[in-house]
Amino acid sequence: MQLVAVSWLVLVLTNSPFLMGVAALFQGLPRLFFGLLGGVIADRKNRHKLLMIYQGTEMVLAFFFALLVLSGKIRYWHILVFLPFFGFLKAVYVISRQAYVFDLVGKEDLMNALALHSSGMNLAKIIGPSIAGILIGVVGVGWCLFINGLSFIGILVSLLMMHPPAFFKRDLHYPSVLQDLRETFVYLIKNRTILLLIATSFSFMLFGLQSTVILPLFAKDVLNVGPSGFGFLMASMGAGAVIGGVTMAGLGDLKKKGRYFLLFTLSYGLLLVFFSSSSWFFLSLVLILLVGMMDMSSRTINQTLVQLLSPDELRGRILGVYMLDRGVRPLGGFLMGTGASLLGAPIALALGGGMCAFIALGVLFRSPRIREL
Repeated sequence: MQLVAVSWLVLVLTNSPFLMGVAALFQGLPRLFFGLLGGVIADRKNRHKLLMIYQGTEMVLAFFFALLVLSGKIRYWHILVFLPFFGFLKAVYVISRQAYVFDLVGKEDLMNALALHSSGMNLAKIIGPSIAGILIGVVGVGWCLFINGLSFIGILVSLLMMHPPAFFKRDLHYPSVLQDLRETFVYLIKNRTILLLIATSFSFMLFGLQSTVILPLFAKDVLNVGPSGFGFLMASMGAGAVIGGVTMAGLGDLKKKGRYFLLFTLSYGLLLVFFSSSSWFFLSLVLILLVGMMDMSSRTINQTLVQLLSPDELRGRILGVYMLDRGVRPLGGFLMGTGASLLGAPIALALGGGMCAFIALGVLFRSPRIREL
């Protein structure tokens, strides 16, 4: 809900795709700067407690943001002040959450668990954006953001009902943060397969996965469907992600994960190109659903491979490096917004999708190790 509400709010306040990209940059840069620290914290501290702290803090910030919008005093620069705080919390929260999944299920059920976990997260992308689009049209952005703040209560209650593994009921202590980070990078330099998987994820965040930044432009200017249509586009992408996640979970311990990863990433790039050329709303809904399916399937396999190849004592820190791609994401949003401003949204998205497909083909033909995973 917050993504839809903030994106629409920025568009209404500025009517500028360039400033939409700047807003995405402000939200995502903290993930680049604090992702590594988040990985260190996830390896050192009780992950269950960390999740509680992160979600509680984000709920408070969400209410403050909503009240500022409801007061009618919101300005674009206020958004740029709030977004880095949300970005910082996401940087440390996502790493702890993903590592916690491994703690709960172990190696054998990891891909199934990650797929189901991602499906649950993306189910919110079906319900949330649809509700957000309707709420924005009926009661306004401010109340939409306030309801988003209320949604954190359910998350906190769910965490309170969970029972963490005994190993993580205590904090763990290491000599120094710098030593932790040095150990991580030394391992990654020696293990080029994990490094290439992470680099591929970075590339896709930069060129493709920020398509959501300019989806409001497609809804408003290309498809002419307004905020409700934007909500349904986001919901359709979320539905595709859920379908992809459930499918991956149902496949069990998939063999030749590397080949499927490359197939899904190539399909993702090509589907973005097809979506960029569509001016029919129904076709766009179908294409963006398929984009969501390919996105979730490729990312589930990618993260599964990274976690399976990582030693237990480094998992949180390696995930911290992996999640730095979220820090590249705002740069991708900035590039996408700038490209849309200069060339138009369809051309900017087509170029991004084309780059994703080109990278997937390069890894497919140049990296036999990944093909055999």
